[in-house]
Amino acid sequence: MKWRRRFLPDTLKGRLSILLVIVTITPIILIGFTSFYWMYRVQLEKISTSYQSSVNNEKQALEKAFDNLSSVSQLLVVDGGLGDDVIQYLSTEDPLEKTDWFLSIDKSLTNIIYSNPTVNALFFYMPDHENAIQFDSAPQRTEITLHQFEELPFDMLYRGNQLIFHAPHLSVLRGHDDLVVSLARTIEYGDHKQYTIYLETKFMELVHESSAGTPDSSSIKLLVGPDGTVKYSDIPHSIREGIKYAEAKETLNGYKIFASENVNGWSLYSLIPLGEYQKEIRQWQKQFLVMGGLSLLVTIAAASYIWRMVYRPLQNINREIKRFSYNQTEGRKLQTRLQEFDMLFGNFQDMREKIVELLYEVEQKEKRRGELEVEKLRAQINPHFLHNSLNTIQWLARANGQTEIYNLVKVFTRVLHYNLGKSSMIVTIKEEIKALRDYVELQNIRYDYRFNVQIEPDPELGDVPIPRFVLQPLVENALYHGLMSEHGDIIVRISRTEKDTVSITVSDNGKGIQPDKIKELQEGNRSAGLGIGLNYVEKMLDLYYDNRAEMRIESILNEGTSITISFPDRLTGKEEAND
Repeated sequence: MKWRRRFLPDTLKGRLSILLVIVTITPIILIGFTSFYWMYRVQLEKISTSYQSSVNNEKQALEKAFDNLSSVSQLLVVDGGLGDDVIQYLSTEDPLEKTDWFLSIDKSLTNIIYSNPTVNALFFYMPDHENAIQFDSAPQRTEITLHQFEELPFDMLYRGNQLIFHAPHLSVLRGHDDLVVSLARTIEYGDHKQYTIYLETKFMELVHESSAGTPDSSSIKLLVGPDGTVKYSDIPHSIREGIKYAEAKETLNGYKIFASENVNGWSLYSLIPLGEYQKEIRQWQKQFLVMGGLSLLVTIAAASYIWRMVYRPLQNINREIKRFSYNQTEGRKLQTRLQEFDMLFGNFQDMREKIVELLYEVEQKEKRRGELEVEKLRAQINPHFLHNSLNTIQWLARANGQTEIYNLVKVFTRVLHYNLGKSSMIVTIKEEIKALRDYVELQNIRYDYRFNVQIEPDPELGDVPIPRFVLQPLVENALYHGLMSEHGDIIVRISRTEKDTVSITVSDNGKGIQPDKIKELQEGNRSAGLGIGLNYVEKMLDLYYDNRAEMRIESILNEGTSITISFPDRLTGKEEAND
């Protein structure tokens, strides 16, 4: 495809480099992105949950403080509480009795204060008496004692029946600058008379110390009443008390806001600066980037190692192949300490040795072929003169009416012409059989037809190629060395034994061959006369069929001999050779 040709290099080095880069970067991107996304979400949710849990705890602490103030005030009411003693104290006129009631009430209040350490201050406000504030747990500030209780600047947070809960304000105690939340409970008695109980508890311990050690320990607090008005603010310069929270919210773009609402309508807000809120996230991101960078470096190092481990051995074997192309001597042995590449190099060395052997074998075959050509050329020098002389005799015999002489010379000339032919050394089985018939006819004329040669070819094998002059030496060997007398039978069978194999068997009913003589023939030790023709046939088969042709000799004394050659129906060596 065009895009592959454009973007993919045509070298293993280039493609392997691209592959290593892709394999290195892709997992880091996919796993890193997935991990970063989900871990970021988990981390963000964890931080948000922690902040939200903190503001919930602060709201619960504030609720618990209000409930505790309400419970303490319940101990001071009439009809079962300390309020009954207070009414007795207010109603008696006897100084001694009044003193006793005062001491009794003061003792009870002391026990209540000690049993509720979160109560910061307590007093009774009695507007019908000369000393309006009595039974106080500690001295109050002067501005408290000089004003009527109703005139004190306490902003109400919310009301619950007879209970009024005040928003954070300064403590009424002298010398105390703490912010507190307070409760005022009015109790009626007698003829439309009433007194008020005042209780307070520290506010900052509820909304800051309750979250000490949590992520929002430096957070900013807002307390908003049921009417949506800001009752308390840690940043009065930005958000003033008394303004609507909805208006103030527009100025809080630099904060992450967490809120917790009370069932009575008031809400506690925790404002976290975005820098503080994202501090842990940024720290985690830095750690993630550091670990991702280290992972990338490790992966690149591993990829580089894989690159060297794969490519360098390939370079070495390529270098050996190039060297072998111009120098077939034995090269150095390569060791990579990797079984796969060592096995590959070992196979290459085996292949190199086999190629060297094949080159040597081809060289030797060409050398033998040249020797055969020289021998054949030498043998043709005198036979050419003989051939021309026989042609002259043939035409003289015909001119003088010597028919038998003429026929004999004609057949002999054809046999000689075929054996000395300068055309291709490869003929067909059909041509080889024709030449054999001429040779047999010539021998029959010579021996007055006293032996019989039967040729049984497979008609379908007529066009199968075969080296020239293969059948005649086999028949000649059976004729001169196999028959017991001048009378005998020779059978030539040509057939296909396998799908691609041709078999030629020459059998006679002669005297047979001694076993030791057969062994000599099979080992190549052929004496002159008996094995010259067989030696020629074996060399031709070896030259044109390599190791795929074979010759077998089977003989039984006084019964006969069979010589069989098997060869492929296609040539594997040189197909043509000129005279």
